[in-house]
Amino acid sequence: MLVPFTEFLRLSGLDEEQGQRIWSYIGSQIYPIEQRHRLALDLKEKERWISTGDKYIDRCLGGGIRLGNIVEIVGEGAAGKTQLCIQLAIAAQLPRRFGGADGEVIYISTEGAFPVSRLETMVLPFVQRVCGEQYARSFSVDELLRKIQVAEFESMETMFHALDYKVPAILSSGRIRLVVVDSIAAHLRFNMDASEDGRAGTKGFYIERTAHLTSMGARFKQWADKYQCAFICVNQVKDIIVDPIKDSTTHGPALLAKTHGRLSSSDEGDSRQDTDMSLLDVDDEFAILTRSKKAPALGALWANIIDARIMMYQRRGLAPSDLRQPEGSEDHGQTGGNQSVPDQHPQKLLGHLLRTRRWIENDFSPWAPRAQCEVTLSDSGFQSTKSVIAENF
Repeated sequence: MLVPFTEFLRLSGLDEEQGQRIWSYIGSQIYPIEQRHRLALDLKEKERWISTGDKYIDRCLGGGIRLGNIVEIVGEGAAGKTQLCIQLAIAAQLPRRFGGADGEVIYISTEGAFPVSRLETMVLPFVQRVCGEQYARSFSVDELLRKIQVAEFESMETMFHALDYKVPAILSSGRIRLVVVDSIAAHLRFNMDASEDGRAGTKGFYIERTAHLTSMGARFKQWADKYQCAFICVNQVKDIIVDPIKDSTTHGPALLAKTHGRLSSSDEGDSRQDTDMSLLDVDDEFAILTRSKKAPALGALWANIIDARIMMYQRRGLAPSDLRQPEGSEDHGQTGGNQSVPDQHPQKLLGHLLRTRRWIENDFSPWAPRAQCEVTLSDSGFQSTKSVIAENF
C-alpha cells in the first residue's frame, strides 16, 4: 500500500479488474473504515452513567458520573470527598434500572486505610433510599464488599508499580466500571516534597512531577475509553489569599451571595433594628460567610488532563430561610411581609451561624453547564436539600 496503484499492477502482473479487487481487500484489512468511525446516534445510545443516588445532584452534574471519562473531585479537608467516593462505589454496583453500572470497583487509597467501616454503615441506608425497602431486604452487604478491590499505597513507587502491572490485569476482566484514586495529589505533593535528595522546589522536581502526571493521565484516559469505566480522582486544594475589598470575586457558593457587608449592632436601642443585614442580602437560597478562595492542586497540566471537575464546599453560615418570619407570626410592619428578619433568640441565631452547610458544584464538564446544588450528609450519603439548583452562574 506504499506504492501507487499503477505500480502495484505492474509489479503484480494482474489486470486492472483483478488488481482493483485485491487492492480494495488489502486496504480494508489495513484500514477497516467501519471500525474507525461511529455515528453520533450510536454513541448516544451506548452512553452510560453512574447515578449519585439523588436526582437533583445528578441534574447538577449533568446526569451523574459518565463512564469513559476522568472526573476530578476537589475540596478542602472534611468537605466530603471520600464520602462521595464511597457513595459512588456503592452506586456503581447497583443494577442499571436503579442508575448503577452493574459492575465492580477498584479503590486506590493513598491517604491511609480504606474507610471500610463507613462503607458498611452507608450501604443499606443508601440502597434502601435508592432502590426501595423490598430490594434492600435481599441485598447482600458482603457481596458488595467482595466487588470492591482495595489497594493502599504508602509511597509513589508502590502506586506506580500497581499501575504498571496490577490495575491493567484487573481492568482486563471487563467487570470494572469505576476506579477511584483517593487522592491523586497525596504522593505528588508531599512524598516528593520530602525527597531525601533535597530537590523539592527545584526545576528537576517539577520536571519529574510533570512526567508522572502526564504518564498517569495518559493511562487513565486509555483505560477509561478501552474498558468503559469512570476514573474518579480526588484532588486537594491550596489557599489563595485575596483582599476582600479589591477582589470581589470568589470561588464556590459565595458567587451567589452579596458579601459586601458585615453583621454589626448598635449600643443603643433594639439591636434587631440596627443590625446591618447586607451580608445576608442574597438573591436565592445560598448564603455564605467567607472570603477565602481555594484552587485545585497540581496546576494547569492536570486540569487539562481531566474531563470534568466536581468542587465540594462546606461553610458555616445562614440560609435565608433561617431568617424569615414564620408564617402566621406578627410582622408589626417592620419587615414587609416575609422579608428576612433576625427575630430570633440570640442563642438560636448563633446556632444557625455555626451550622455547617455543604455544596456540590459542577465546575466544568463537556456534557453539562456549570451548576451548583446544596446538599446534606447523612447515613445514606449525600442528598440535595431542595429541588432548586443554581445553573449557569
